[in-house]
Amino acid sequence: MRRQIRGLQDVYNEIPKTTFALELRDFSEAANSFSPNVASPRPPDGKGTEVAATYVVSNTNPTGWFGNEMHSGLFIIPDDGDREGKFLYDPSGTYMNREMGSGRALYGPDVSPEEYLKYQLLDGPNVTIRKYATTPEEEAEIIKRSDDIGGGGFFDCTTNVTRAINGVGPFAEIQETMWPTKLDRQLRQSKRAVGEAYDLESLKQLLSK
Repeated sequence: MRRQIRGLQDVYNEIPKTTFALELRDFSEAANSFSPNVASPRPPDGKGTEVAATYVVSNTNPTGWFGNEMHSGLFIIPDDGDREGKFLYDPSGTYMNREMGSGRALYGPDVSPEEYLKYQLLDGPNVTIRKYATTPEEEAEIIKRSDDIGGGGFFDCTTNVTRAINGVGPFAEIQETMWPTKLDRQLRQSKRAVGEAYDLESLKQLLSK
């Protein structure tokens, strides 16, 4: 549901993914264990240790056509400060970056949660970013699904985001939907988020936790 409604530029030009993107895909394909719970305990061998968090973006500003159904997206940010481990998925979106290919995924240092939030806020103030505790295995599954699903068509943003996360870790109860307001409601009612942000200041605080 994005600014395609307003006739903005075509964002589906073919742009090759970076080498790091391909490496991430190889890693994600190797993951074979995904916890249905919010967070796995930290075992002695380190497997399942939380080193990142998954953030889901709900933009429920009015579109002018379909009610408050503007956009959905997600990003993953490592807790250890590893800039190369950042990931952003903006299906059917118009957020622009030179490294973002037709799959609407962005990897590495170019991922900026702050800039992504600024872009969403251009539509209005009704933007919520929710943070979820996820394990490396769960994050790898979300990245793999996002890569497999791709960018989608004009109105696939929320459909693709829900397909990427449903049944994984803290998103065990999330059902597929094409409507940003319905996904927003599911996320709110599940009460699995460990924090929320609505503007740049609260996002900075959320990222620092």
